[in-house]
Amino acid sequence: MSADTIKAKVFRFDPSADAESHYDTYEVPFEEGMSAMDVLDYIYQNLDSTLAYYDHAGCSLGICGRCTGRIDGKPGLFCQTSVDGDVTLEPLSKEKALKDLVIDKDSLGKQRETAAGEQEGPAASDIDTVSTLTRREIEALISVPLIEAFIEEFGREKTLEVVEKAIASLARTAGTALRDVVGGDTLEYFQNKVLPLFGKGGALDVEVLDTTPSRVAFNVTRCRYADMYRKCGLENFGYILSCARDYSLIEGFNPKIKFTRTQTIMEGADFCDFRLSMEDA
Repeated sequence: MSADTIKAKVFRFDPSADAESHYDTYEVPFEEGMSAMDVLDYIYQNLDSTLAYYDHAGCSLGICGRCTGRIDGKPGLFCQTSVDGDVTLEPLSKEKALKDLVIDKDSLGKQRETAAGEQEGPAASDIDTVSTLTRREIEALISVPLIEAFIEEFGREKTLEVVEKAIASLARTAGTALRDVVGGDTLEYFQNKVLPLFGKGGALDVEVLDTTPSRVAFNVTRCRYADMYRKCGLENFGYILSCARDYSLIEGFNPKIKFTRTQTIMEGADFCDFRLSMEDA
């Protein structure tokens, strides 16, 4: 192997052909800044077209969460996790692998793989190194011109209806992926593991009002997501691209959590009032 290549050890399992799983190792040209997804793309396009994985998962921005897997044993997003040498790529749960790195997302949360010595529910900070705020800005700068073009062609009402449905679906999938990565779906997990991801880098100033096993109430007193949309001149789309997806994300995380909010900073209020409660508590 030359100094310009790396070895990628990839989990393989085809239920139609394999009695048990195994690993295949591939030599991949190395480029500075390449992601785990780039490694998989090279393997599929140049070495082995039978490899099954979520090809950029429909976004490649770390938004939908479908490409969540394990990179050298740690949970992360293939599209957002950088590779700097030999690497092992696995599904988030080997037991739930439908084929290779494609897993059964619907049942993943019911039975998590816990390797010997591994803590169940890895730290949320291990998911990736790109802040949600940065992702949202990239997403907005790409998507808003497309949305505006579709509005001009097909009308505002129909376009926004389709956009809302698509964003809700992505958010629901992301919520399920977050639940699986942080290792739980209770309000405690949401407050202590999920919420910090969205506040990463000082993106949110949060005032906690109440926290019990059955209820969490907090206000967001400053939202740099709203600041970012206004700075980019995209405030008219900030709510639909960011605020509105909270409902579907929480539904994907745990459909038993009831979420209400009566106002947002994005819409001009002084604070966002988040109120979450467990329906069966």
